[in-house]
Amino acid sequence: MKNNKDYKNMDLSAYFIGPKGENGELFKELTTKLIDEHIGYRQNFNSEDANSISEEEKVSEKYTNAVVNMKEVLNELSQKLRSGSIPWPTAGRYWGHMDNETLMPSLLAYNFAMLWNGNGVAWEGSPASTLMEEEVGQDLAKLNGYKDNGWGYVATDGTIANISALWMARNVASIPLAVKEVCPELVQDKTDWELLNMSVKESLDLLDKTGDKKNDVKAHSARSGKNIQVLGKWLVPSTMHYSWKKAVDITGVGEDNLVILPVDDHYRIDIEKLDKIIRENVDKQIPILGIVGVVGSTEEGAIDHIDQIVKLREKYRKEGVDFFIHVDAAYGGYGRTIYMDENNEFMPYEKLKDKFNEYGIFTENNQFLNKDVYNAYKAIADSDSVTIDPHKMGYVPYDAGGLAIADTRLKNTLTYVAPYAFQEGVAVPASIGQFTLEGSKSVGSAASVWVANRILPLNISGYGRLVARTLFAARKFNDMVDGMKFEINGKTIISHAVYEPDFNMVDWVYKIEGNDSLKDMNALTTAMYEHTSSKVGNLYNLKLVTSASTFDKNIYGDAPVKFIESLGIDKNDYDREGNLEILRASCMTPWVYDEESFDYWAPRIKEAMKETLEQIAEEDDIIK
Repeated sequence: MKNNKDYKNMDLSAYFIGPKGENGELFKELTTKLIDEHIGYRQNFNSEDANSISEEEKVSEKYTNAVVNMKEVLNELSQKLRSGSIPWPTAGRYWGHMDNETLMPSLLAYNFAMLWNGNGVAWEGSPASTLMEEEVGQDLAKLNGYKDNGWGYVATDGTIANISALWMARNVASIPLAVKEVCPELVQDKTDWELLNMSVKESLDLLDKTGDKKNDVKAHSARSGKNIQVLGKWLVPSTMHYSWKKAVDITGVGEDNLVILPVDDHYRIDIEKLDKIIRENVDKQIPILGIVGVVGSTEEGAIDHIDQIVKLREKYRKEGVDFFIHVDAAYGGYGRTIYMDENNEFMPYEKLKDKFNEYGIFTENNQFLNKDVYNAYKAIADSDSVTIDPHKMGYVPYDAGGLAIADTRLKNTLTYVAPYAFQEGVAVPASIGQFTLEGSKSVGSAASVWVANRILPLNISGYGRLVARTLFAARKFNDMVDGMKFEINGKTIISHAVYEPDFNMVDWVYKIEGNDSLKDMNALTTAMYEHTSSKVGNLYNLKLVTSASTFDKNIYGDAPVKFIESLGIDKNDYDREGNLEILRASCMTPWVYDEESFDYWAPRIKEAMKETLEQIAEEDDIIK
């Protein structure tokens, strides 16, 4: 049935409970409706069966004692959460980690699905949600340009998705060597170097040719523990998520085969240096197992040149060298919805401006007309797999990571079966668990993402509009903190943005004017974090909440030098200190999305910053 909904004319504000609970009554109404429907289902299932809890039992002393105990514990839970939780939903005071208010319909879907206590490992345990997860997997695959041959699923989180991607890359790279053992006649004309440089498609085609020996081949692949160390290097940028060290450990690829790629002063992979690293390894006959490009790094929000990584692969393919490309878009992946039209097609660059004007987004300081960012998102379609987390920019509850793959056959390199959950050769409407690292898992995650994708389509009419709000907030916040001045104790303190944001992450520092000591700037920036973070203790009264990070020289190299020198600080100072301390704001708030809302919050943010600096001057002996 054709979908004729006019998403463009639906108010996004209706989809959240609201910073002040503005939609609280609607939330309670819908919650009650769903609970009533669930209770009705229980009552109507074989309705002739007797009740298990009698009215007499419900008025007994023991029953009453149990109810009182339950209420007391839940009251204690509420007290602990109210006094000790991060205030994510605040409209304009939370400028910290990658968390914010979640979609009300996704919360409703999650809680409702959990009432049925399904097990998301197999169709038999969760018929409804497994079908939903299969649909969601197709949604994520198509969002990333994988079309009809793609596949995806709702992973527990981005870490599991990244581990699974390397698991697949490792296994598929080892297939040609396994075929050489089991069906040598199929590869008798190829050298080991050629076998180690077959493309993903060539390896999967080769596996298909093994016929009834396919399982024997998989048993001789990296799953057996053989040949893992000869598969080559796994290249990741210095902006990588920490999960990649876990991934090489768990998969047996090993940290010795993890190559950290240098980044430029915009915190994107330095493509020239990447090319040089590939060349050095190829010249030594060391294969490249794969390259990870990041779309939305967790510290900087940087978007790597995915298009240039793809071009490098095309270049080396002409020399008989191939490698897996994975895009870690756990944070920034939903940014692709901005470029998808209402028919879920990636828009030509020349049509963007008119389409953005039609939807009233990016009409000022439009970084998403940036050709580098556009080309990176477009090229995701040429990668082999993508990590994309609905529980980040999808605004659904944890735990809902995501993994999409370009060739659905890739998942078959992981297959393990269990008679009680899924059996080889037995057809079921949908199957997920036999291809994933997780076993039992919540059905709430699949349901919450499924609902979100049907309320907010994965294109400019739905999620594109929501993501655009956060990019507007990031641009305005970045411009505000870049060059903002405060007069404290006779000193002028200036905040400086570290770089132009690619996504909705903003990094900034505080520096005393005339003081060109990196050590002092780091100390002041760190003090700001100490006074505006969960370390403070009483979170409920914080007027500004931030997060922080460190750009360590051992990891980032000279990437921060250009910025540091622009502030009048000598490079030798950076070499001596060995790090740049920054404040970090993931600008995920959906409530600072136009000039009027920003103009309301800007003076309040500035005042909170000034009060914090005054407190630092009084208590910490840093501003002197």
